[in-house]
Amino acid sequence: MPFTTRIRVALLGCGRIADVHAAYLRQLPEVALVGACDLDSAGRERFTARWQLPTFADVEELIAAAEPQVVHVLTPPATHAKLTIELLEAGLHVLVEKPMALMLADADAMVAVARRTGRLLTVDHNRWFDPVVQQARALLAAGRLGTLVGVDVFAGAAVGEGDLPESGHWKASLPGGILYDLAPHPVYMLSGFLGTVDQLHVVRRLDADGRLQELRAAADGAHATGSLTISLATRPPMNLITLYGSAMTAQVNLNNMTLIVRRTRRVPKLIGKVLPNLDEAAQLLRATVVNGIEFVRGRQRFYPGMGLHFRALYQALTAGQPPPVSAEDGRAAVSLLQRLWEQAGVSMEPNARKGAPA
Repeated sequence: MPFTTRIRVALLGCGRIADVHAAYLRQLPEVALVGACDLDSAGRERFTARWQLPTFADVEELIAAAEPQVVHVLTPPATHAKLTIELLEAGLHVLVEKPMALMLADADAMVAVARRTGRLLTVDHNRWFDPVVQQARALLAAGRLGTLVGVDVFAGAAVGEGDLPESGHWKASLPGGILYDLAPHPVYMLSGFLGTVDQLHVVRRLDADGRLQELRAAADGAHATGSLTISLATRPPMNLITLYGSAMTAQVNLNNMTLIVRRTRRVPKLIGKVLPNLDEAAQLLRATVVNGIEFVRGRQRFYPGMGLHFRALYQALTAGQPPPVSAEDGRAAVSLLQRLWEQAGVSMEPNARKGAPA
């Protein structure tokens, strides 16, 4: 059913990402931000004071007093399933941060409850909506790349000893350690382009302390073959998506927010060694100028895809349309994550999460 008035939205979790959610939600005419909740009273009070929001100590109080229609679940991943199911059972629609859940069984339970209650469940796969990713998707959908042949996704992060989470932090309990925190974005990117992944082959590399440092996978999907690399070791840490088509190839640089298209040109061989470089240089220059202008105008922001995702989501809800990311999309990413980690020798069971593979 479409919404006929502004949609009442609340935030569950007041950590760093909550500020990004609040900033984008405040820009949407379809949304009224009505409150926030977190067990950490000090963090909750700072956040709600900053955004001038009503503050609530627990979920029951939030639901009763703020009367939200949609709740964004922004808590650590291990809590997503329990909180999401509680909210769905209370008759609320839910957007949950990535990953939707740690275990496929939990994701299945979330999807089942959403179907039974008739409530909407969606997942914040925000990088799928980054402008350069949308441009690449549009090229593919329009047939400009030809038939999709292959997809390479590379995700890196510079993580030193000082960046490792302390033992009490929720990131320290993630399966396989901090690499898992980096994994959801590239995994849903690969899943989004490949479709259902049939065959999967994974290799891993550990650091000197036995922690998972790099993971590489080859995948056979419904639409094409693909590869995935998640690395804490490469410098500089790159974040790239390459779509290999039968007509053209497109490479997205998520760090620089640029898209380069490479095509075959029927020119003399000597010219063919120079012309592609000039073409790529022109594309980079054009993207750099556009990004620079957007930065000066205040439109170049962190997490740009999140703002575009939320805009699409709440426009869809207002029109009574399905969300741009379905619960099944979130489940597919969790399934692929679990398969990757299990093939890497990492136990997904909570009691076995020590930060290092078996």
